[in-house]
Amino acid sequence: KGDCLVPDAYETFEGVKLRFWVHNQRQAYSKGQLSEERTKRLEELGFVWEPYDAAWAENFELLVQYRDEKGDCLVPDAYETFEGVKLRFWVHNQRQAYSKGQLS
Repeated sequence: KGDCLVPDAYETFEGVKLRFWVHNQRQAYSKGQLSEERTKRLEELGFVWEPYDAAWAENFELLVQYRDEKGDCLVPDAYETFEGVKLRFWVHNQRQAYSKGQLS
């Protein structure tokens, strides 16, 4: 895919579950315990420190594209993006978070 968002189920040929290592790097970084050299090396790869923020931004951009194409943000249940994303679920979750006062 060309990014560093390692799926939970990904396993290397050698049987290493890379998600644990990735998780440890993110934790060390957030605690200020990852060296500048390692931080730089990971950033040069396009490492994503906040995967949830990255996913939110990606879905937001898909919603912008939908709005630009359709003229509204009323995503029908059956709508699927060119990339195969069922945008309706993300929109629904945003509305739910908003109604609960959890959308920042």
